[in-house]
Amino acid sequence: MAIAKTYRYILFERKDRVAIVTFNRPEKLNAWTYDMNDEMLDAIESCNEDPGVGAIIVTGAGRGFCAGADVSGFNNSIEAREAADGRRGEMDGRREQEHLAAFLRRSKPLIAAVNGPSIGVGLTLTLPMDLRIASENARFSMRFIRMGITPEVASTTYLPQIVGLPNALDMILTARIIDAPEALRMGLVQKVVPADQLMDEALAVAAEIASNPTEQVLEGKRMVHRHMVDQDIDAVVREENKAITRAYTGAAHKEAVRAFLEKREPQFNQ
Repeated sequence: MAIAKTYRYILFERKDRVAIVTFNRPEKLNAWTYDMNDEMLDAIESCNEDPGVGAIIVTGAGRGFCAGADVSGFNNSIEAREAADGRRGEMDGRREQEHLAAFLRRSKPLIAAVNGPSIGVGLTLTLPMDLRIASENARFSMRFIRMGITPEVASTTYLPQIVGLPNALDMILTARIIDAPEALRMGLVQKVVPADQLMDEALAVAAEIASNPTEQVLEGKRMVHRHMVDQDIDAVVREENKAITRAYTGAAHKEAVRAFLEKREPQFNQ
C-alpha cells in the first residue's frame, strides 16, 4: 500500500489496482465543502489518467460517510452570503464545462463504501457512481426539502432509476432517514455488511472490476449510462441547478439554517 497523494480534506491511497478516496473530516461526519469536493475530483481524475488504477472506492473516515453540506459554515451575514455566492458562481462556471454527474459517469468504476450517515449531497454524489455497499451503520436521506432546498447532482433522474419511482418520491418528499436494511430492500445499495467487513468487501469487488480490461470496462459503463434513459441528463442537471440556486435565497432555506445553528426543529409553515 502506497500513498499516492497528500490532501487536506481527503485521504488518497492505492492498493494494487484499486484506489481509495476517503473523506477526512471525521469531526464533522465528513460534511461536504467545496474544498473537499475539489480534492475528491482531483484524486479521481488522477486515477482516470493512471493506467495502473482499474477501480476507485470512495468512503468516509470515522463514523460518517458524508453528512451533507457543511451547514455550520452558512449564515445570513452579507459578507458570508457574498462569499458563498461567489464560490457558487465559480462552481457553476465549472459545471458549465462538466457537472459532477457527468464527471462521475465518465470516470473509472466507482464504488461507494458507505460506512455511516450518507445525507443530502452525501447521498446524491453516490448515485452516478457504479456500486454502493453499505455498513450496517449506514443511514441515508434525501434531506434537501427538509433544508428548504431541492435535489441536485442529477438525483431526480438517477434515484428513480435505482430505487423505483414510488421509493424515490418517498425519499424526496418526506426527507426521512432510512437505515441500511431498508436501503437494501429498495435497491439503493447492493450489499449490507458488518462495519468491520465493509472495506474488505469493497476491496474485493473493486479488485474484481479492476482485474477486467479497462477499455471494455469503461465502454460498458459508458453504454449503460447512455442507454438507461431517454432523457437528456444535462438538461436535468441544468434545471436542478436553477432550482437549487433559487432555493438558496428563499425563506425556507434561511429558516433551516437558523434552526440548525440554534439546535431546534425548523418551522417552515408558520
